[in-house]
Amino acid sequence: MPSFSLKIKLTLAVVLFGAVVSTVSGVGLILFTREFKKSVAEQQFSLVSTMAGELDDKILAAQRELSAVARSIPPAAINDPQAMQRFLDGRLDAQQTFADGVGFFSAKGILTASSPGQTPLLGMDFSSSDFFRQTVASGKEGISEPFRSQAGAGHPVVVFTAPVFAAGGKVAGVVGGRLDLLEENFLGRLSRLKVGKSGNFFLFNSQRQLIVQRDRERQARGEMLARNNELLPRAIAGFEGSGEAVSHTGVPVLFTFKKLATTGWILGTRVPLAEAYAPVERARSLVLWSLGVALPASLMLVWFFLHRLTAPLVLLARRVAESGGSETGFQPVVVRTRDEIGMLAGVFNEVMTELAERRRLLEREKGFAEGLVHHTAVPSFVIDGRHRVIIWNRACEELTGMPAAEVIGGSDPWKVFYPTPRPVLADVVVDGTLNEMADLYEYYADSPLIHEGLHAEGWFKLRGRSRYLTFDAAPIRDAEGCIVAAIQTLQDVTLRATNEEQLRGMVTAIGESEERFRRLVELSLDGIAILVGRRFEFINAAGAEMLGFVSPDELTGREMREFIQRDSAELFQEQLGYTEESGANAPWIEERLLRKDGTAVEVEIGVSPFVYQGSHALQVIFRDITERKLAKARLETLAHYDSLTSLPNRVLFFDRLSHAVTEAKRFQHPMALMYLDLDRFKEINDTLGHAAGDQVLVETGRRLKECVRGCDMVARMGGDEFTVILGKLADELDAAVVAERIIHSLSVPFNVEGTLATIGVSIGICIYPTYGGDLDQMTRKADLALYQSKEQGRNRYCFYSDEMEQDKVAMQP
Repeated sequence: MPSFSLKIKLTLAVVLFGAVVSTVSGVGLILFTREFKKSVAEQQFSLVSTMAGELDDKILAAQRELSAVARSIPPAAINDPQAMQRFLDGRLDAQQTFADGVGFFSAKGILTASSPGQTPLLGMDFSSSDFFRQTVASGKEGISEPFRSQAGAGHPVVVFTAPVFAAGGKVAGVVGGRLDLLEENFLGRLSRLKVGKSGNFFLFNSQRQLIVQRDRERQARGEMLARNNELLPRAIAGFEGSGEAVSHTGVPVLFTFKKLATTGWILGTRVPLAEAYAPVERARSLVLWSLGVALPASLMLVWFFLHRLTAPLVLLARRVAESGGSETGFQPVVVRTRDEIGMLAGVFNEVMTELAERRRLLEREKGFAEGLVHHTAVPSFVIDGRHRVIIWNRACEELTGMPAAEVIGGSDPWKVFYPTPRPVLADVVVDGTLNEMADLYEYYADSPLIHEGLHAEGWFKLRGRSRYLTFDAAPIRDAEGCIVAAIQTLQDVTLRATNEEQLRGMVTAIGESEERFRRLVELSLDGIAILVGRRFEFINAAGAEMLGFVSPDELTGREMREFIQRDSAELFQEQLGYTEESGANAPWIEERLLRKDGTAVEVEIGVSPFVYQGSHALQVIFRDITERKLAKARLETLAHYDSLTSLPNRVLFFDRLSHAVTEAKRFQHPMALMYLDLDRFKEINDTLGHAAGDQVLVETGRRLKECVRGCDMVARMGGDEFTVILGKLADELDAAVVAERIIHSLSVPFNVEGTLATIGVSIGICIYPTYGGDLDQMTRKADLALYQSKEQGRNRYCFYSDEMEQDKVAMQP
């Protein structure tokens, strides 16, 4: 290891301190940068959330405005285009909200009136448009996805819709309000808002279609968002917040997303990272520049002052090194200064003089001790405080085969006993590292013969043979009690150790085997029993508790067959017989045990051969599987039954339908599939609440089950839709009898929290084999018949016929 001057060491210490300061500053800067970025992200998300809330409020206001227009349309104007045109021209409030026009579409999807203008579109058929179809089907307000207008410049537009109901509650038309996304309105203005200096807002839907953005040309072309932005799939999947990504132009950007509650569209902002994080980048540059200038200047100043302060001390150190190497030729060091360095030089001279005298005395004692050790018959060696071998007696040479000349003066006596470097026992005494004894020796203890001594023993390789050696080591102290050396003695006790080790190994193996088995059995959560003559010879605490007993002793001597339930007894006897005859383990089998109180418990039992106290026995292991079976049953229930009504769900319905069709094919009898939809159920949810609606659904399921046979099945498909599978019909018209029974049962008012609620039911019926065979086709045809029954006035049933399919095709544009 190179030697450095005090001045260099102090300078390095200062440099190290500067490095620590720099590191702390760097870590602080990193933490500051992270917190700043987090704060920027939170501010951006707060801004986007606020803007999203404002957009939701404006969209809701526009929907309410359009709904108010729809509700105020005179019934006479619905079928009178001129009256409708006059009505719309008079609604200036709606025209202010929908500057691109408010129009009325008839029940067949024809635009009959529009204000203002839009004359080229009058008379056009919009029945195939998604916004028209969705509004008619749902009977609710809606907002379309952006599409290119057929009028004017073909700008992208969105249409707000509201249904217009006739006196009977049927949709008689649709009022639509258009917003041109490139014109001045609450959506179009979004593209001109800035975030910071160069950031902007943009709006898109779940299909990545841009609705509003700063680049009007891209918006006009209806472009989609780039797919190389890894944040977009997360935002579409539901992520709300900020993140860094690369824009479609290749610029690193901070994106922020927030989903609109009204439409499901996603509002986002993008701000270049260089702009968003500009303050923290300036702070980082300032800190790095300051450290780069301050550290070199500080190092130069420290070097200069240390050179001035340590010059006298350097002189003293040089003189000490020149004069202190000889025991007899020591010359006092002369330093004329009267400061601390002068005092240090005086003390050093006194210490060196006293040390020379002590060395002379020590040499005399050393000669006597060496002679004593050399002539003893006990193999011994001595190491000094620096771990150098100073004595290796003749007995040690005879035992180890290592001449003293090859060992004395070296610090590696380990090579006589070990293949790799490691401390010997005398090294441990000198260093006082008693904590290392467990790693160095298998057997060790304090020496019973020598005060402060250590004892160790083990197998070692000497002269090519394995020998069992015992070591004893003790410290050698000077007059002040300091350890200056250590002596270690050796003895060869190979013969005695061999005999003892063999005996000890046999006893230990037997004891460990029995202890391991005993602990394993006692701590096991499974029941473990030993049967001799098929009677309990032993059973652990877990097994006794499983059988309902407090103490295992209560079961000793009793036959285990007494605790096997009758339907499992024969199977258990076969298990025992198989193991007794073959001497092999019997397979694990699920059986039932009878507890002391007569209750049964589900268990899994395994039987294996066993030797107990020298005799043939059987080991029976049984574990409680009750919870496992209950969990399996609960999972099957959750997977196949509706959680509200406890009726079969959609999954079990299709399984039972497949089984019913297969059975009908096999035995050549008709069957029927009925699709049911509750009429006026939405009114109960709207007026009495969803809890009341849930009560009606539960009661509906109960009434439906009373209307069918035990072999039929009622299922809930979701919402207020139910299905009924009627199997083994004597005649196809039997389905009509069941349908009438259901209509009559559900027409009886429901008592919901003290309030009478009345609903109806529309039923579609598909008969097999007249119309059906394929499950999906049967389901579709029953649904089509259900739609026909609703068209005919609801609260009735309708059988499927091929004419319905033709009518459906004819109605499509």
